[in-house]
Amino acid sequence: MLWTQSHAPASLNSFAGNKEAVTRAKQWALGFSLAARGKPLLLHGPSGCGKSALAKALAKQMNWNVISLDPPAPDEKERWEKQAASAFSGSSLFGDRSLILVEDIDSWAAAKARSAITILINHLSSASVPIILTAIDPYDRSLSALRTHCELLQLRAVNSSDMEGVLSRISQAEKISLSAEQLKTIVSNAAGDLRAAISDLQAHNLLAAREHDRSLLEKVRAYIRSPNLKASRAIGLTNLSDRDTLKLYICENLPNEIPDAHDRAEGYNRLSRADVFDGRIMRRQYWGYLRYSSDLMGWGVASARRHPSAAFVSYMFPSYIQKMGATKSRRTLRKALSAKISVRTHTTSRRAADFIPLVQAQAATFDTSSPGSQALCAYYSFDEDELAGLLEAAPSSMTKLAGHAVPAATKKRAARAKK
Repeated sequence: MLWTQSHAPASLNSFAGNKEAVTRAKQWALGFSLAARGKPLLLHGPSGCGKSALAKALAKQMNWNVISLDPPAPDEKERWEKQAASAFSGSSLFGDRSLILVEDIDSWAAAKARSAITILINHLSSASVPIILTAIDPYDRSLSALRTHCELLQLRAVNSSDMEGVLSRISQAEKISLSAEQLKTIVSNAAGDLRAAISDLQAHNLLAAREHDRSLLEKVRAYIRSPNLKASRAIGLTNLSDRDTLKLYICENLPNEIPDAHDRAEGYNRLSRADVFDGRIMRRQYWGYLRYSSDLMGWGVASARRHPSAAFVSYMFPSYIQKMGATKSRRTLRKALSAKISVRTHTTSRRAADFIPLVQAQAATFDTSSPGSQALCAYYSFDEDELAGLLEAAPSSMTKLAGHAVPAATKKRAARAKK
């Protein structure tokens, strides 16, 4: 059995970290005992901070049963709707109160369960049972309508001292002997992820795979602060994907390392030249350009730092990767809609994307269960999740699109498509 399960907190008193969030969750739960039902809780925070563990520990302390609600499979939506309706009704064979736990709600859109999110929203306002939802990113666009029905409660990454206390307690219970330095190594590698730290402890893994992320940050610092060309060339990279990630890290943190505007501009210029050579490598498959790219990205950027500072710089994760990760489900939906619209408009998928605002405006005029909405889905072969994705657009933009704010070029394309 996994230690993350066998050593899960049995009560709120044994929960590690986030004391303020624990206190608020306890107050929220007591409200149900005092007939003061509050909004459903939306626990959000990074992986391994204890969102699900807090919900289950709270249920144990309140003597509630836990009903986990997962996203429906494509061929079991009707069955899932019945199960959800039964769970939210609060009916129980023995009259016990149950806690409904919906985990990773921000991943439901990627799992093609947008229509299930709409069903959840309909149940949240009228449910008589306590409901807790968890998410890493509660501000995902697919959750914009759901957020208004929930109380957001943030959990932060578990601090090092709390993690060391938990690992020490588990080590004693499992009768394993690890030194304090070894426990600190596991905690350092986990970077605030308590679940990962417990898994590493069970596997006796002192050199976890997450060490790669830490070494990458060290390589970024070594590249930008290289004292000479020889030191820069001594830094090794395993593959081309590491190079692309490294360039993003350098691009993100270059302003903090090079405060002088002229030096910073020169550093960005040399980094862009390195990216040009990497593009030529991919197009021509001539790896002789790698020597130019590596030197420009390494010593080229470091030599532009003519006014060095010994001050410590806290590096940030590339915002480009964060934005691409946050918009992944949106871009996947747009691609799927464009492919289906292109069949009806007799254009390429890229040009068909221009018609999405028109289809959104048309979908906004119908109710999801109306004959017009069903006819629209049948015409473009949209499924329920794709229709729900269309309806996620802001009402203000829908009003403009439904009026006279549609570009003339788009109107002409629509007219040609009808012909």
